[in-house]
Amino acid sequence: MTTAAPARRRRWPVPPSLLVGLAPLVVFAAISAWRARPSDDYPTLGQTVDSVVRSLVLPEGIAAVALCLVVTGLGWWRIATVDPTRTRLRWTWLAPALIAVVCLVRLPLVDWSALPGHYFLLLAVGVVFVGVFEELMTRGVLLVGLRRRLPEFGVWIASCVLFGLLHLLNALAGAGLGATLVQVVFAASFGSTLYVARRLTGNLLLPVLLHAFWDFGSIALSATSDVHDPSTLVLVGVVGLFSFAVLAFGIVAGGVIAWRDDRPRRLRRRWRTVPPMAAYAVLGDEPRLQSVRW
Repeated sequence: MTTAAPARRRRWPVPPSLLVGLAPLVVFAAISAWRARPSDDYPTLGQTVDSVVRSLVLPEGIAAVALCLVVTGLGWWRIATVDPTRTRLRWTWLAPALIAVVCLVRLPLVDWSALPGHYFLLLAVGVVFVGVFEELMTRGVLLVGLRRRLPEFGVWIASCVLFGLLHLLNALAGAGLGATLVQVVFAASFGSTLYVARRLTGNLLLPVLLHAFWDFGSIALSATSDVHDPSTLVLVGVVGLFSFAVLAFGIVAGGVIAWRDDRPRRLRRRWRTVPPMAAYAVLGDEPRLQSVRW
């Protein structure tokens, strides 16, 4: 009688680690800083067909393909893009749902006749590349590395903060310092909602789509809005204020999800010396600890 060979434990080609998780973000930041020029005009990014191709489609497409090759080489596709468990806090669906509402509300404010049709098509391609690259990098590879060293609550904080700080690079591309700092806070808050989207669905598809949809509306509205029209400015301002409220709710939702996941770990650490209730037997009025094999 032959016995079946024991099943081999599946191993990833490269073991998860914090350094590997941080590497794509560090390399991207270094390349972006190296490519930046004092003459760059960040406010005009995506305003024309040529700008969309040069600033979004080509660089972000190359970055997305390169990162996909890296993830393939690491063997991290499943652990970087899929969560084995989803959060059960259904009320947190309101966070990504409200982001989608903001994106939809901005579409009627875009002047679709101000630019040729292929501009919007190229912009859609470019923002999809942005969504794939940045989500795979921050809510994918980075999360794997952070989870190697931090509890989930720390992973949530670190991933949001690092995603926000990544936007400091815009100051090197011609953005004003004040506007850049606002964008850092905005991006970190947005990162929390994208984290919620991953935890709710268990994969990166919804974060990628929300990220791309958000960027499409932001850039298209900036490229076509009439800054001299008071009614347009008022509407854009109202949508902006509502967006900040939505992102604040996303911070709450992300924090609660991460805190809830981290709670069992914290409780085990805190109560690890406390014997289970089954170890106690009440004899009369005095509880007595029975011998228990630990």
